[in-house]
Amino acid sequence: MIDVSNLYYDRYGISSDKNFSKIDVSPLMNSILSRASVRKFSKKNLPQELLTLLLTAAQSAPSKSNLQQYSILVIQNKALKKEISNLIGNTKWALTAPVFLLFLADIRRNIKITNHKGYNHENNNVDTFMNGVIDAALSMQSMINASESIGLGICPISIIRNIIEEVKNLCQLPKGVFPISGLAVGWPVEKSSVSLRLPQDVVTHYNTYNEKNLINKIIKYDDRVFKVAPIEKNKQRHVDIYGVAKKGTWSENISRQLSVAERKDFKNW
Repeated sequence: MIDVSNLYYDRYGISSDKNFSKIDVSPLMNSILSRASVRKFSKKNLPQELLTLLLTAAQSAPSKSNLQQYSILVIQNKALKKEISNLIGNTKWALTAPVFLLFLADIRRNIKITNHKGYNHENNNVDTFMNGVIDAALSMQSMINASESIGLGICPISIIRNIIEEVKNLCQLPKGVFPISGLAVGWPVEKSSVSLRLPQDVVTHYNTYNEKNLINKIIKYDDRVFKVAPIEKNKQRHVDIYGVAKKGTWSENISRQLSVAERKDFKNW
């Protein structure tokens, strides 16, 4: 019997006032509730048959109007993996995973299909951009759930968008196709600890948006996170600008990160 109360506590660092004793949690839900990113992988390969099924899981995700505006690029070539790993600095461990994928928003395919059918494609706009990104993200999440349900470890790699021009050239991405994230998949060497998330009464709203006592709730959340995983100097953001924080908290770190513009060239790209 899965102890749901412990899963809840591990995720939030606080106990729930709900009685979960009558809730029957499936193995899949257990793997989702207890998930943690993996950053160390064994050298054991994934059989091609298993990769095919994981890709099938990715394509089983919902898609806006069934437009399917995404593609998945499986990076298998060792030389290509090495080139990408050399470009992403401290995140190069991601390319040591037996499988590394790029999830791509793909507007190009449907433009070509529409033109082939004799129509003009009139939706080169922000909504189509969002639909492509969301389709790709849902597809990635579906693969994540499937992977973790059988004991594989994963870690999304957003830093790919820092080197988007290099990735475009290395992977020969045409106009209208762009990466939203990388994904490292493999057998974990060690179990990662669960990250404490913001409490539900900060993230979840019922009927109307409610910010009551927001900052006080964030302070309490910071304290819980600091007890189990204080943000050390080497993981603090922009120490060169702001110096080392005396107390490495979540809110201090994300505020520092968001105070400096990132990926300023992405819109133009």
